[in-house]
Amino acid sequence: MSRRILFKVEKNRVLVPVGEPCPFGCRYCYTRGGEVGLTRVDMEEVLTRFREFALEASFETIQFGYDGDPFARSERGLAMLRQLAVLGKHMNFSTKALIEGSTLAALRDIRRYMDGHGAVLSALVSLSCWDSAAVVEPHTPSPAERMRTVANLTSIGIPVFITLRPILPHIPDAEYERVVVEGVRAGSEGFVVGPLYADKRGQFVRFIPPGTLATVASRTSTVSWSAHAPTWTRYEDTERLQWLISMVERCGGRAFESSADVMTLVQQTSASNP
Repeated sequence: MSRRILFKVEKNRVLVPVGEPCPFGCRYCYTRGGEVGLTRVDMEEVLTRFREFALEASFETIQFGYDGDPFARSERGLAMLRQLAVLGKHMNFSTKALIEGSTLAALRDIRRYMDGHGAVLSALVSLSCWDSAAVVEPHTPSPAERMRTVANLTSIGIPVFITLRPILPHIPDAEYERVVVEGVRAGSEGFVVGPLYADKRGQFVRFIPPGTLATVASRTSTVSWSAHAPTWTRYEDTERLQWLISMVERCGGRAFESSADVMTLVQQTSASNP
C-alpha cells in the first residue's frame, strides 16, 4: 500500500492525502475510481512518508485532503493537521463538512500556532450546486450547512475560499449564482471554478444527461496536479466558465481558475504581511 502514497511538487505546493475513503460519495467525485483515492491507510504511514519527502523537496504550501475529506472524521483530520503544522509550511485543507463547536475551537488553536511560526492556515469549502445537492451530493452536509462552515472559519481568522467545481453542465446558472451570493455573505475570500473529470469508464459523469454532456468540449490527457498521474477526460465549457467568472466579480467576489492560484495568493499575502 505504501507505493500508493505518492507526492509531487506542483506550483510550489504538495497535495497530502487523508488516507481514508470519503463517506460523502458525491456523484461526480473522482476519488471513487481508486486512481487517486486511497483505501484505508494508517495515519502515521502517510505522515512518515510525507516527512521523508519534505526533507528533500522545496515547496511552500501543503494542500491536505485531495483523496477524501479531513473532517468527515474530524478526530483524524485534526490529528494530522496538528502534525503537519509543525513542518512550518503554509497549509490548506479542503472540506464539505459542517465545522463548528470543539472542531472549530481546535482549528483556532492550530491557526494560532501557525501564525506564531509565520505560516498561514487556509481552507477550501466545496459546493457544486444548491437546489440540486440532494440528488448530486446526497450524503453530504447541505449547502446551507457548508455556508455555516465558511462563516465559522472566517470568524476565527482562517481565510476561506469556495471551490465552485466541478461546473456541472446540467445545473442551472441560478444555482451557481446562489452559491456565490451566499458565499460572499458568509465571508468567502474567493471562488475557484473548475472542470468536470471523467475516467475511461465515464464513472464520474453517468448521472449527467448524455445529450447535455455531449455539448461540452472535452479533451483526454494526463492530470498534471496528481502525483498518481491518471489519464482522464476533462469537460469544460469555456464560454460558461467566463460567464461564471464575470458573475462572481459582479457579485463582489474574486474568481480563480485553479486552487494553485489561491495558494499563490495566500503565500504572497503572507510575504507582504510578515
